[in-house]
Formats: sequence, structure tokens, C-alpha cells
Amino acid sequence: MEQKTILVVDDEPFFREEVAAFLNSPAFATQGWAVEAVASGEDALARLAQARYDVMLLDINMPGLDGMEVLGLMHEKHMLEQTYVIMLSAYGVYENVVAAMRGGAKDFVNKSEPLDQWIVRIERGFEWQELRRRKQQAEEELRLLAREVGHDIGGTTYFVLTQRVRALAKLAEGNSESEHSIEVIWQILARIKRLADDLGHVAIALDSREVWRRETLDLHRLLERLAQEFSYGHPDVTVVWERGEDIPSIHGSRAQLERAFHNLLTNAGRAMPDGGTLTLRTRQEAPALSKVGGACPELAAGNVCVAVDIEDTGIGIPPEMQEKIFRIGFSDWRNGQKGSGLGLYVARRNIENHGGRIEMTSAVDKGTIVTVRLPVQPEGASPGATSVQAA
Repeated sequence: MEQKTILVVDDEPFFREEVAAFLNSPAFATQGWAVEAVASGEDALARLAQARYDVMLLDINMPGLDGMEVLGLMHEKHMLEQTYVIMLSAYGVYENVVAAMRGGAKDFVNKSEPLDQWIVRIERGFEWQELRRRKQQAEEELRLLAREVGHDIGGTTYFVLTQRVRALAKLAEGNSESEHSIEVIWQILARIKRLADDLGHVAIALDSREVWRRETLDLHRLLERLAQEFSYGHPDVTVVWERGEDIPSIHGSRAQLERAFHNLLTNAGRAMPDGGTLTLRTRQEAPALSKVGGACPELAAGNVCVAVDIEDTGIGIPPEMQEKIFRIGFSDWRNGQKGSGLGLYVARRNIENHGGRIEMTSAVDKGTIVTVRLPVQPEGASPGATSVQAA
């Protein structure tokens, strides 16, 4: 039987021992429950650094590091992605509940509730873990499929086909019908190569190892380079900058963030085949503003959020399609532009990998605004982050 681990964190000895003894009873032990208990937030973080726990019961009021501070540090170390945190409080004050859920907790229990009523919440945590494992397995299978298929058709297969087409093109010289057929084949091969590249980007977006490849990034420099590339490919589109002041550096995967913004800019360009205006707007948002709008759910306490608007004056997106466009495989362009249906999925996934979110507003025949919000994490928040200033 697979073991289900629980960590109880509370500074009151009697309460902590009573909870641990109840959850370690034979009735739960036969279900694979294994319970440990510690007396402080510092001890909890030390245990979490050594082993993974399925569920953590975390007291909100403790000396030293309190529960909210532990939540913030777990967020910075990417531990909230692995552990289902249930906050404990003797008061059950509404403000405490809201603050805990915003800080990353999944549930909240009043200490006055009978212990047998906690079981439902703990079992909900185990169910969350099972769903998380299934999701990870499905994403890993998709990642391997995307990587292998993308590598095959974009590598050896593409090389062999292009060599054969070049040979046929020489034989077709002087025959207008054959030359036209060769041109069509080249167009098809170009689409195949783009699809292979997109599958490679899907594999990177689903690669959990990317979280360890983070560095300090100057967001303005990154966007400026991508905007310059965009201008080369879309000479009829005017790029307008509205730079916010004192935009802080962010910590992230350069490959993932570049690909996310590149795909969003490409999508904006496709929406303006006859030209238009692309506006890039950056700004800081305080945690309170971000949380009220639900924009950056992963923000740790005290951190700000950087928002980037990508606004185009293109064809717009009908309301019934707006909730679908970030799904994998969805591509429906009314102006005849073709896509793989993977670009916006990759953009959304890469932003969410950084604890951020993409939101969109659009009006048909008027244009679209895509807003990306990224939490700003303190230096050293991401494991393996480097101190190199990069774009």
C-alpha cells in the first residue's frame, strides 16, 4: 500500500501530540497514513527540504516563523506545488482564512472542530495529490510524445524530404506545372517544420526541469529584442511602447518566457495582416491590486506583480472563442491565417510555470488586449537561479 504522509506543525505540545496520536491510530495506519509532528515553522521547512509530505496541518499563529511566513517561504521554494496545506487556527477569523488561501493554502480548519471532522479535509488533500500525480503522468506522456514526434519529423524526416524535393525541383525545371507542384510541396514542408518546432516548444513547456534553469531577467530588454524581431516580420505594423517606471527584474526561464512572448506577438501579428498598431505596455501592480483581480494567485506576501499588455488593432476574437484560444490544438482564424493550435497553449503554460497568468479582452473588428502578469520573487527565490543579468 502506498504511504500517505502528513506533517503536523503546531507550537502547543498537548495539541500537537493529541492530533498526531489521533491520526496515527490503527484505523488510519491500515490505510497507509504516516504522521509526523514538529513544533515550529523552522522545523517544518527543514523537514520539507528533506522529504515530501502529502498533507501539512499548519498552525497560523506560532512564535518564530508563523504559518503565513512559512507559506511565503514554501511559495518561494516551490514547495506549495507538492504539498496540500491545511491551515489551523483557534479563532477562524474570516480575514485569516482569506489571507491563508491567498498565500497558497488549500483549506482552513478551526481548532475547535472535533478531530473526526478533520478527516474529510485530509482525505481531500490525498485526493488532490492523486489528481496531481495523474496530471503529471499525463503531461509527462504528452511531453515525451511531443519531443519524439517533433524531433523525428523536424529532424531526419524533414532533412530527407527536403533533399528529395531539391532533387525533384531540378528535374522539374522548365515545366511550369511541375514547378508549381514543387512550390506547393515546399509550402507544405514549411508547415511541417513549424509544427515540429511547436511540438518541441510544447515539450519544453511541460518539462519540469525548466524550473531549475532560472536566472535574473530584464523584462524590458527581453521584450525590446522580441519587438524588434516582430517589426522586421511585420513592417506594416507600428509598434508603440508605454514603459512603466522602475520595472523590477524577474526570475525565470529565459527560454520559456521568450517563447511565451514571441508566441503572443506572433498571434497579434497574424491578427493584423493589413497592418495596424501594436502597443506594448508594462507596469507594476501591488500585491493587493493583483489579488483583488485574481491575477497573480501565486504571489507571496509582500511581492509585487509585473504586468505586460500586448494590444493589437486586429480582427478581434468572437466571445464564444475567447475561452478556447489557449487550449491545446485550438486554431480558428477568420482571416485565413493558419496555425498549429499549439502556440498560445505554450504561451499560457510557460507563464503559469512562473506562477503568472494570462488574461484577455477582445472585440471583433477592434482588436485584442492580452495581459500577462508575473509575480516578482526575491533574489534566490528559485532553486538554482543565477545572478546573471540577462535578457
